[in-house]
Amino acid sequence: MTLPSDIPASIAERAAILMDAHRNVRDDLEYTARIIMAVEAEQKVQGYGLNESQSKMLAFVEAFIDEHGYSPTYDQIGAGLGLSSKSAVHRGVHQLVARGAMRKIKGRNQSLAVVGR
Repeated sequence: MTLPSDIPASIAERAAILMDAHRNVRDDLEYTARIIMAVEAEQKVQGYGLNESQSKMLAFVEAFIDEHGYSPTYDQIGAGLGLSSKSAVHRGVHQLVARGAMRKIKGRNQSLAVVGR
């Protein structure tokens, strides 16, 4: 299959990766929705300029909040990400807050909120 000349190779490569990731979806509407969700999730992370470890921490906190209804403690974040140092968790959380991906909720000990939720 040939692509139009106005589509950059990097975009075509990302499109191929997304297509492979959702190859099992047969319904056109679901397929399109899943592609849009993947792109939005990617844009959200890139919008904050996060590195891989920061992205993983943000995803962990977001999934934890979705599952439990409250934010994880630093110990839970460390355990969930395989970090043995609480200072590494503290540094990661503060980097995410500084980049605007998360915020601390005032008046609540160690309560975090993911921005854009």
